[in-house]
Amino acid sequence: MIIDNHVHVFPDQASPATHADPQAYLRQLQRSVGEFWGRMVTSHTDRKYIPGPDEDVGFRVGKYGRYQWRKHGEECWLQRGPVVMANLEHTPEQMLAHMDSVGVDVGIIQAEYIETNRGRESYFADCVRRWPRRFIGTVALEYDLTRDDQHLKGEVRKLTRAVEEHGFRALFLGHRAARQPLDDPRRDPLWREVLRLGIPAYINTGFNSRADYLAQLQCLENVLRRYPELTVVDSHVGGNLRHPRDPEHVDTPREFFPLLKTGRFYLEMGYVLAYENFAVWGTDSDYPYRRHQQVMQTVYEHFGAGVLVWGSDMPWTQRSCTYRQDLDLVRLHTPFMTDADRGLVLGGNLARLFKLG
Repeated sequence: MIIDNHVHVFPDQASPATHADPQAYLRQLQRSVGEFWGRMVTSHTDRKYIPGPDEDVGFRVGKYGRYQWRKHGEECWLQRGPVVMANLEHTPEQMLAHMDSVGVDVGIIQAEYIETNRGRESYFADCVRRWPRRFIGTVALEYDLTRDDQHLKGEVRKLTRAVEEHGFRALFLGHRAARQPLDDPRRDPLWREVLRLGIPAYINTGFNSRADYLAQLQCLENVLRRYPELTVVDSHVGGNLRHPRDPEHVDTPREFFPLLKTGRFYLEMGYVLAYENFAVWGTDSDYPYRRHQQVMQTVYEHFGAGVLVWGSDMPWTQRSCTYRQDLDLVRLHTPFMTDADRGLVLGGNLARLFKLG
């Protein structure tokens, strides 16, 4: 059984029906441009063209996977999705067609930043209900510590309802919440409920400064030690993987070693979008990504295959390679692994985690 740890499905992001407040949603997407700058391909390289969080720049979701805006008298764009997407839409039927074409049996839906007017829970609950053998749903929570206790209790209730009534099988902690102290005592009710429900927690690290990133990992280690039965999956090994020339560079994957030593932390191998910008990485952006192979091998040699899972981040992965190529990063380009260990990375570890037959 091959399981993709990291897939996305969503309606057309340019449609006003995507969110109850379309303008608020556009502002949310606009704020993400600064986080992606220098990683994704953009029309300009100078940071002065980054739109401010609430700056009036005519921000919009354009055709062919682009976010577009106008600043300093020039048209600007960021390549958010693959160019092959005429509209920024990826339906469950399309994801299933991708999976069938390369032989993937199950996809785990991660969806924190994708909104729908019907609500994220109902949109993805429909996917799980219609294709229970093909999709595993994660519950995206906005467990925001800047909000009051009433809000936090409501998020825990949402988690409970989604798992017990709608068949979701994991927590997905949103990026905003994941950047706040994970070991804050106000999070304890959330971790206790995750344990009661018997589900893993998806907590994606990175996309922040080096100092904040390392602090985030320390907080996560504190949580895992406080709750010795909690299991965490991090889908973004490339979240802060930067070129050695970058002043924010960290010697990935060694920053994960304390977490991996707990035996309850899984790291995703397959997220290669960190290397997509040729202007930053040069020939290291070429498939099969020599630096990524080194990261995989380092983790494998120190901790074995039991801590690794494969995930593609479809459809975004198509900005850098095809779906089959992403799968083949493990299937064909891991000469340091045994066939049995490849089987663990490509699905065995997740099948055990989710108790799949």
